[in-house]
Amino acid sequence: MPSFPDLPTEILMEIVSHYSPLIHGVPTGERFAGDTALHAESPGFIVLETVNESLVGNETLRALSQTSRIFRAIFLPVLWARFHACFTEHNGPKRKIKTRAKMLERRMKGIQKTPYIVPYIRSLSVTLTECNTDNWQPMAEFIRVLDLLTNLKDLTILSVRSQMVEVLSTSCKGKVFSSVSRLALDNNLAPIMASFPNIHTLTFIWTSCIDVLQAVKESCKQIETINHFSLSPEVVQCLRDAVPNVRRLMLWSYYGLSKLSLLEGMEALSELRINHRPLYHPYGHFNARQLQPLSQGVVAAAKRVLHTSKAVERKRLRIYEIASGGLPKETLIDVGAHL
Repeated sequence: MPSFPDLPTEILMEIVSHYSPLIHGVPTGERFAGDTALHAESPGFIVLETVNESLVGNETLRALSQTSRIFRAIFLPVLWARFHACFTEHNGPKRKIKTRAKMLERRMKGIQKTPYIVPYIRSLSVTLTECNTDNWQPMAEFIRVLDLLTNLKDLTILSVRSQMVEVLSTSCKGKVFSSVSRLALDNNLAPIMASFPNIHTLTFIWTSCIDVLQAVKESCKQIETINHFSLSPEVVQCLRDAVPNVRRLMLWSYYGLSKLSLLEGMEALSELRINHRPLYHPYGHFNARQLQPLSQGVVAAAKRVLHTSKAVERKRLRIYEIASGGLPKETLIDVGAHL
């Protein structure tokens, strides 16, 4: 008689998908200063109440991967697909900076000492704010790990102190992490962009982005998506010069949407995404009625941006909001030849 392990892999993965997410994502901008950590790219993010809650999915997958040989083959790669080493005063653990740095170092060394998980890691998120000239070892271990992760696709690097940018860029000099296709980082990390020539998606943690945009002009020729882009004449001009063929832009509704006209006439823009959601409140503590709907003027301006784009493919406007029940809501608008 067939048993649970005999179920098709697709059904097993569907069952697991109903458990809590494996990890928090990473915080961006003001969220990093005082909010629950959020993923820097996914528009359908879920905010978890506590860090411990984010571990529920991990424990489920770990238990399943230890159940049988079949389950190990199925769930072990899922368990280690995303590796999270972001330690701040806001997302815990509530320990001194020096201790958090040691935890980061231990996580990085743990990867090196457990070679069987290395092929499974597809996404890596780290905070390096703890690193300084007297405490550089965690950063060194992070670079060693990058050398090992040949299947890494998604990389997030948060909060590198100015004094350590040169150390990081020197460590990366001459190295090419060719497998990375999605990168999220601060603007001050422009010097390391040459090490990531194959990125397709670029996510900015803060609104500043000109230094990175200037760096990718020569180093990263395949960028198609830019997330958390801020609008100003200088930034948009830099975008047109550095990434003329960008196809997708994601904007926060709080930063410069009155300047949407700056994006008119783009060469290849086919999708515009607008995040209209609270910056400081996780869903569970926010009354969606307090957030004013996105104005029709902004929606019309966004449609006009896509209408004037020279892209020949289907053009879409995506708006991400909070519904009355506190859940994320997506509105998809196809923009045709006429407004």
